[in-house]
Amino acid sequence: MSLSDETRRRFLHLAGSGTVVSLAGCLGGDGEQAETTTTATETTTEAEEEGDEHDEELPEGVSEEEFVSGPVPEEYRTALSQADEKRNPDELFTKEATQFQEATDAVEAGLAQEGQDCGNCAEYIPDKNGDGFGACARVEGYIDPADWCSLWESIEEAEAEAEDGGGESGDGGDDDAGAGAGGNGEYAL
Repeated sequence: MSLSDETRRRFLHLAGSGTVVSLAGCLGGDGEQAETTTTATETTTEAEEEGDEHDEELPEGVSEEEFVSGPVPEEYRTALSQADEKRNPDELFTKEATQFQEATDAVEAGLAQEGQDCGNCAEYIPDKNGDGFGACARVEGYIDPADWCSLWESIEEAEAEAEDGGGESGDGGDDDAGAGAGGNGEYAL
């Protein structure tokens, strides 16, 4: 889970708390009921936040910053993705720039279709060291196969593009067009 996911979840928790408190105030009464509602909501929010921390177990010896931004272990730094695309650590997108999030959240938000996740993305580099996380040929940091980002591409689609010479020529639609000088501006985010 990325830092932006934590921020978004915290915002949603707080926004939900504010809504409950506002509704409680509108119901009338002597104010005691509104105070009880607020306390219950705060307790629920704290319990949910503790649950979020548990879901976000980091590999041993890896800081939160390294997890989000890298560097990844040596075996991933220039590895090939599932569609044989070589990772270049100098030309990676940030997770924030790619709307990186859990795949289930992306589906709920209408950003992805069911079944689209990093584990079946052409850009994904599967776990090589047994920690449960892989990497990405285009995005920095550790990648859980159950995550998703806006660069998601099916393995079959990437292989077909490679067979056709890298995409449609002349239309700027070649996904690898940005891999040269800087690279980050060529992907549609």
